[in-house]
Amino acid sequence: YIENLMLGQISQVTGKEPRYPLMALQQLLAASNDPNDTKHFAHDEEEKEKFAFAIRRMQKNFKCFPYVTEQQMQWMAGSTLGDFCESKTPDNYLGLSKKVLHNLGYIHEDGTLAMDHNAMTMVWELHEYGPVANHLCAVLDQLYLRFAFQKQKQFRESDATQNSFLAVLIHVVDRHPAKEGENNLQELLRITPSDDGKVDEDAQAMWSDTEKILQQQKELIDSMDIPDEEKAKMHLELPPGDDAVGPLLDTGVYEMLVSKQKGFAEGQDIERRNELKNRVVRLGHVCRIAHNNIQQPHGNYAELEVLFRKLFQNIKYSVADMMKQLTDQHDVTEV
Repeated sequence: YIENLMLGQISQVTGKEPRYPLMALQQLLAASNDPNDTKHFAHDEEEKEKFAFAIRRMQKNFKCFPYVTEQQMQWMAGSTLGDFCESKTPDNYLGLSKKVLHNLGYIHEDGTLAMDHNAMTMVWELHEYGPVANHLCAVLDQLYLRFAFQKQKQFRESDATQNSFLAVLIHVVDRHPAKEGENNLQELLRITPSDDGKVDEDAQAMWSDTEKILQQQKELIDSMDIPDEEKAKMHLELPPGDDAVGPLLDTGVYEMLVSKQKGFAEGQDIERRNELKNRVVRLGHVCRIAHNNIQQPHGNYAELEVLFRKLFQNIKYSVADMMKQLTDQHDVTEV
């Protein structure tokens, strides 16, 4: 059985689909960091000259570029185990991936990067989270203009700014529908009138802008000339709505992180606690990857670093409290 499995002779065992629409980005990023590739090298601008010098010195001493070649990329995008088991000739998936990247505005027709290099490395490292990658990239300009551009350090580090920043990330990354009859995030943030009828106009405008970006991203993906199953890999699980409010979202993660509560609220069952824990951990992973990429000083969004860092630290302490509470259970075997 094991021998047949290794030889790909069990047709029903096809493994995990290894291909994804953004996969060509890794080879294009490798080319953009290769100082010998004068066509694709992305760091020759005046403000990046120190970084470019460091890369050229590294190449001279260690010969480490390119770390992904075009031939290697063709192998990765080639025939899968499922194709082999069914004796199928694979489609040109690498070409499809490059078409997707061009349609999203990530690359030019010649394969050079059309967006900030660090934003693109963030997108590729987030590819395991599927739609989060391209939708978070789509709101980076909004995040930068709202929370970083010409803003003082005191503003970026304030709790009010951190809460507003978290609201945008929850809107994009943690899209879980609110249960019927329970509070929703839009009411909590006063995007829609709460019981007292009040609305926060600044929060409402920011929410509306984010929802519009998500709607535009959905329309862009739908307009692509690619198979529907590939579009589905890029769509949010909970799609944006047709209005400025969108689908009503769950408040669980936002309330935990804003209130900095130690562990879970009283009365929450184990299923709900595990769900919130998994969602908070996922948001933490996204923040860590985003921070580690955009914080590089040669990027356009480096000033967002402090916001992602503070949010990740908040999540780290929250997860520690949750895990302590989940594992510190009453011993029912005691008599």
